[in-house]
Amino acid sequence: RLYTPEVTVAVMQELHRRGTLRSALAGRDEKQINLLLTFVARRVIEPRFTSVLVTVADMITDIYQPVVGQSAIVDRQFLKLQEAIGKEIDYQEELLEVLGMMDTLFATFTKKKDTDLDENKRNGLTETIETNTNN
Repeated sequence: RLYTPEVTVAVMQELHRRGTLRSALAGRDEKQINLLLTFVARRVIEPRFTSVLVTVADMITDIYQPVVGQSAIVDRQFLKLQEAIGKEIDYQEELLEVLGMMDTLFATFTKKKDTDLDENKRNGLTETIETNTNN
């Protein structure tokens, strides 16, 4: 899980595909929950793992919500997971803002090119080219 997180995530994805992820995550002791939450909190921000690990985090939260407050270690890991997901949400919001700015710039560039072609037509360049090709 430390050196090949893609294998761990692939196993989780396959368990989810088979519909057995919830039962695989359930029934864990404090140490195992801690390991799971640590892994998810560290890797959930990696784009290649995000979709799978958000599902895993959701299931872990649903399953172990009743034990929150019973273990300081598990509570700390839930807070780290919450913080990691919060940072990722903020990052995604910033990316969407930048994307909006870029869309505006690209739209401006496209309009400018259209305008340049219209000016060439008005200056008679198109007429000259058409006259030369007809001869």
